Amino acid sequence: MRFRSLCAALMTTAFCALTVPLAIALAEYEVIEVTNGGTIKGTATWKGEIPKIPPIKVFKHMDTCGQTVKSPVLQVDPASMGLRFVLVYLENVEKGKVPEKNYPLHMGQIKSRPDSELCNFEEHVFPFVRTRPVALQNVEKLLHNPHGFAEGNTTLFNVAMPDPMKIVEKTFLRTHGVGLHFQCDTHVHMNGYMAGFDHPYFAVTDHKGRFEITGVPPGQYKLVLWHEGYSTKEFMQDHRPVFDEPHVITKDIEVKEGDTVEVNGEFPIRPVKVEWKVASE
Repeated sequence: MRFRSLCAALMTTAFCALTVPLAIALAEYEVIEVTNGGTIKGTATWKGEIPKIPPIKVFKHMDTCGQTVKSPVLQVDPASMGLRFVLVYLENVEKGKVPEKNYPLHMGQIKSRPDSELCNFEEHVFPFVRTRPVALQNVEKLLHNPHGFAEGNTTLFNVAMPDPMKIVEKTFLRTHGVGLHFQCDTHVHMNGYMAGFDHPYFAVTDHKGRFEITGVPPGQYKLVLWHEGYSTKEFMQDHRPVFDEPHVITKDIEVKEGDTVEVNGEFPIRPVKVEWKVASE
């Protein structure tokens, strides 16, 4: 199955990086009991000097959100050099463990969620199983309007959410691929990437670049580590930034029954010069 790049389609509407061809089997994923499955764990790290990323300008609700927000596109822990928001996933998994009941996507900041962000998405990189509901939730007293796009720039969801704490669940069977764009239509500084899978064998690295995927059936797999581009190329008409191509690492691995496979990835995969660009009025 071939997946063409989304970037050309999204260039007319949104913050964008090239999508990565994703070998997702379109056959139905089979849930089985995985006894003594394997574990894949590791760390994504940054090598070299950490570039300074320009902030993203705010054009709505500046009294609450501020004049600019910190860009989420490159988050490196200086102590460990761990790289956050790297999507790690297996390709072509036909059967395995039960997916989660739903996959929450949060907007806004709340004390009960330490990773929540004021005027932003908590899950900047958001993988989910496409046969399970996505649970959209706005946790702050601002109007958010999450809007997600499938390949070909067709709308997957577009939901106005003025009521804090209300949860809206939707299932997106048409979602295939990695690097699919989602945004808040109310706030041009709120943007992210999602990935729709048939299986639940994926993870996103934490603040220290760590990840873990459990309950993996024994076998040989291709593991992918995907990180978005972080150099601003231009701005769309609505002032959303357009970034360069993602950085992608692939590794062939073997998972044995009950074993742990350690896989580490080092970014960036190519030199990138970051230009200081902030949207104008």
